Amino acid sequence: MSSDAIQIPILEGCGELKIGIVTTLWNKGLVSMLQQSAEQYFSDCGIQTIVHAEVVGAWELVQASKKLQRSCNGVLALGTVIKGDTYHFELIAESATQGLMQLNLQSNVPVTMGILATLTLEQAEERANPAKLNKGRELAFTLLHTIKQLDG
Repeated sequence: MSSDAIQIPILEGCGELKIGIVTTLWNKGLVSMLQQSAEQYFSDCGIQTIVHAEVVGAWELVQASKKLQRSCNGVLALGTVIKGDTYHFELIAESATQGLMQLNLQSNVPVTMGILATLTLEQAEERANPAKLNKGRELAFTLLHTIKQLDG
């Protein structure tokens, strides 16, 4: 873990928020770890309403996130893209990231990009694992912090 990692506080005043979480079927075990950590953090912050959507892969995260933006205060898009032997990794990771960024530019409802784009399965496991880097919790904090900043 990096020595400059931020401490993630429990945010107050979040109980009335409605959060959307979009997850992918690809690398479901890894994505489930991210989702469970994120949902635990949301619960710790008092959030009771979470809307779920599941898509096949990272490419589809954009469309599902856009749909959830219509009814939620914020959306967390979770997936993994692990480099293989072809250029597919770069195309999907870049396109999904750009698509999610465009959603943020087009709406005041934030979408947090939670796609782990890694070179190896081991890197993805380290980032998804709650006992290691715990990116699910970090991404949930990022979303709630952004919502509070935009509402403030």
